[in-house]
Amino acid sequence: MGDQAPPTLMQLARQRLLREEDLTISILEDLPVELLQEMFQEAFNDRRTNILRAMVSAWPFPDLSVRALIKDSDLETLKALLDGLDVLITDKVHPRRSKLRVLDLADEDHEFWRIRAGTHEGDCSPQAERQEQPVEISPNSGVKKRFKVVTDLELIKTRFNPCDWYLLQWAQQRNDSIHVCCRKLKIWDSPVFAAVQIFKFINLDCILELQLSQWSLEFMVQLFPYLEQMKNLHTLELVGIRKPLRSAASAEQEWISMLLSQISRFPCLQNLSVHNIYFLTGCLEKWLRYLKTPLKTLAITACQLSQSDLDYLSQCLNICELKHLHLIGVELSDSCPKLLGVLLERISSTLQTLELEECEMRDCHFNAILPSLSQCSQLTVVNFCNNNISLLVLKKLLHHTAKLSTLTHEKYPAPLECYEELRILKDKFKLLCPELLDILRAERQPKKVSFSTRTCLNCFHCCFYNLEVRLFCLCP
Repeated sequence: MGDQAPPTLMQLARQRLLREEDLTISILEDLPVELLQEMFQEAFNDRRTNILRAMVSAWPFPDLSVRALIKDSDLETLKALLDGLDVLITDKVHPRRSKLRVLDLADEDHEFWRIRAGTHEGDCSPQAERQEQPVEISPNSGVKKRFKVVTDLELIKTRFNPCDWYLLQWAQQRNDSIHVCCRKLKIWDSPVFAAVQIFKFINLDCILELQLSQWSLEFMVQLFPYLEQMKNLHTLELVGIRKPLRSAASAEQEWISMLLSQISRFPCLQNLSVHNIYFLTGCLEKWLRYLKTPLKTLAITACQLSQSDLDYLSQCLNICELKHLHLIGVELSDSCPKLLGVLLERISSTLQTLELEECEMRDCHFNAILPSLSQCSQLTVVNFCNNNISLLVLKKLLHHTAKLSTLTHEKYPAPLECYEELRILKDKFKLLCPELLDILRAERQPKKVSFSTRTCLNCFHCCFYNLEVRLFCLCP
């Protein structure tokens, strides 16, 4: 207690105001703006729903963003925020200095306060966010909307979480006044009718990030008319698209062509992530060639790539500005080491994160990428875990990455010398890791670095080292 600084007069004043709710609500419009901001955060954290309700209706700025707080909120807190907006919608009492037009509930890493006096978000496109627009116009109805609620939505089968469901029901009852702007939409293993219902309710121009998980290909076809309207989509993630159960091969190929054609029509697409897509093999060129803009992120996980796919990837024009390359669980054959080196060389000036995890890489692959890896001056993250590398080549790799001063996160595989057939040689691993770390320390002080073995097939644990050895493997 002796080292703890006593509360300031401002802190004491906020604490008293939060305790005396009736007094606080009666003087909200006379409180200094700085005090109001700090009180809102404390009232939110303490679940002071009555004060929150009053603060929303008296908010003196066009925007109120609670992005950094909403992760830990509950349904009662959300109801309080929406009740405060209801006061403005119904015009029962209109506080004299209230300017609120946008309530931002999106779950996103962001600075807490995003207040721009005199402006607010209008259209949902990135360009329009910088422009002042006093009303929202729904493209479906042509009706002017007085207020906008920005949120993220996740539909799992036919269910939303309680907060999302309450928000949608609330907004639907106030459709003449409220525009729901969904920035991130995740739809997981849902029937078509449930997805279509959401697409019809929200403004598809607002969607910036879309994840479709566990869909059968033949049902995805019914979503294409709605995907075509997502003109501002910049991130698309496809996870576990399943093969049709009953269909002719010709129909299946037509559906695949339709999907690839749709992807090529997104004018703002910059980030593409595909996981466990059975029809990716042999047609990566069809996915990438006709994109409207160069990709910033390409993530391919648990997919098979053919030699022709890797050949095209090494020369694709639409990845020349790539910042993030993630190949995880993608087997790289012994015939393609040079292609991987060529690929890294082409994107060396822009690449920031590189993940080549569990790709069946061998010494030949690592040797092929070393010259181009040294040129990747913007790299902050590298991950080479679960690959096969000898101690000699691992040391060469570390000598190259040691010169990359921007690296903040590094993951390396244990060398082959740490294994005897399927058994992990724990003593050998424990002995080698400090020596390997010293290679990096000779050039710079690494921030976050780790070495790890493969998972032991007997006990299903691995050995891990990040400045200290953690021997999870239980085998003798």
